[in-house]
Amino acid sequence: MANFTTVFKTKNNSPIPIDIDNDPQKFLLGNSIIGDFNTTTINDSGQGSLSAAEKNQTYFAYFDGVGGTGPEIIDQTAYFIKYLIDSQGNVVTPQANSFALLNLNQNFEKDKIVNVTSLQGTTLFTPLLGNKSTTGVGKIETILVTETGSGRLDYITTMSFGASYLATSLETAYNYAFSAKKQNSAWVSNTTFQTLDFGVEITDINNNYSPSTYTYTFPNDTLSQGTLVGFTVNLSIEAYDVTNTIFIQICKNGIPLPLNNATPNDPITATKTFGVGGGNPTSAGFICSSIPSNFNTGDQITVQYKVYNGNTDAQLKIRGTDNGYNSVFQSFQTYIATNYITSSYWSVGTWSSNPNTEYTTLTASKALTGLYSNQYTQLMPTASTAFGFSTITQPFQPQPGDFIRFEYDKSKVHTIYEIGTADTGSGTNVSGSLTLKVRPGIPTGSLLDHFCLYRVIPNGNYIILDIEKPSGTTGQPLTGFIKPQYISKELEDNFENIISKLNAEGTLS
Repeated sequence: MANFTTVFKTKNNSPIPIDIDNDPQKFLLGNSIIGDFNTTTINDSGQGSLSAAEKNQTYFAYFDGVGGTGPEIIDQTAYFIKYLIDSQGNVVTPQANSFALLNLNQNFEKDKIVNVTSLQGTTLFTPLLGNKSTTGVGKIETILVTETGSGRLDYITTMSFGASYLATSLETAYNYAFSAKKQNSAWVSNTTFQTLDFGVEITDINNNYSPSTYTYTFPNDTLSQGTLVGFTVNLSIEAYDVTNTIFIQICKNGIPLPLNNATPNDPITATKTFGVGGGNPTSAGFICSSIPSNFNTGDQITVQYKVYNGNTDAQLKIRGTDNGYNSVFQSFQTYIATNYITSSYWSVGTWSSNPNTEYTTLTASKALTGLYSNQYTQLMPTASTAFGFSTITQPFQPQPGDFIRFEYDKSKVHTIYEIGTADTGSGTNVSGSLTLKVRPGIPTGSLLDHFCLYRVIPNGNYIILDIEKPSGTTGQPLTGFIKPQYISKELEDNFENIISKLNAEGTLS
């Protein structure tokens, strides 16, 4: 077969001669040339790269809010997409697992240029308008994090993990919160345990507390929610001349639970003694709490008390709301941590001297490797939550396309392009350890224990653009449109009419 040359044209009609026979690594797709996707490269022609094909897009997006993307992504802005609109003016709402969401992802690819215009917003938002580059489309999800602040040394050296079927439910875990108060103040003298009457319901989100029987009943198995539940009793006490001791137990189905502040020789009973002289009353508080634990469906919790006053005349009063005091019975809950690991978390065999042209292989510690699966999810550190991270719901199972950042430094963001296992090593990094190949390469001296591993899940209606949200705009409205750089002629011709039509209909109000 004779060699031949085919001429294609770009958008501006510039000819591109292509000698097909002399370039067997290339093939044709429409009006574009695609590189060999079986070859790993670090440019835009190989594996992991986006297609070189360009097409004129037929959709634009209407957004009705913007937000910062920190702390996961530094100095960028997420635009909340309310509608996706086609060249005929048809309006759809991008929702999870919908064709509209698929179209949103296809029309606004990563690293493409878009144009942003506004309908409503102050001049403070001006930096967010105009031509911008897309970082991604979707919802940001943290996979693993030690960061607790923006300083280089703001990180934790211990991480805890829960089983994924527990931890992935943390955002929607059942809320066992309730709080009840004692209504009527009463002198007490009983020397056997009786139920304490907290008859004023203050907070009970799911109506599991009975103010008539003074009992909290569990509606489900707390283990299924990844939750440990504890109870606190806080009493307001008044005592007179005679020495009095009050005994408190928090009981499950009538059996006392272990308490945090019980005495060593009686781990299920909290006690406190009151006594004064001269006929003057003493007012004091008394608090005790149970150790957080698991409960089964139908378990019933009550507070039991008795007193010992050494005299037939009771001189100890538990005060209630009728005297303006608060004696409170309430719950609290924590999440289950099944595994704890300590740093170091990662090691690097060879640092990159030229990060822009090299990759780096990160090797996980033996302990971290042991948690690599869909079975374990990190429990978000309290200090990381305070810094702004949301609850982690994804298991520790990094994927190609995820990102890992070190030292809260936006110049140290690396894309994972290959997951593997180490074939050599010793000590905490042994053969079989999890490895992540990342680009660009990791610069010498980077603090590997200070990191955040995250991904942008395409099942979310946000377009993330590479521009920092201006300060002073929190709580202020911004609405407008995002258009791909290249739109179809039909959409370009109809754009203004579409906006006028949707405004007249009230769709964009």
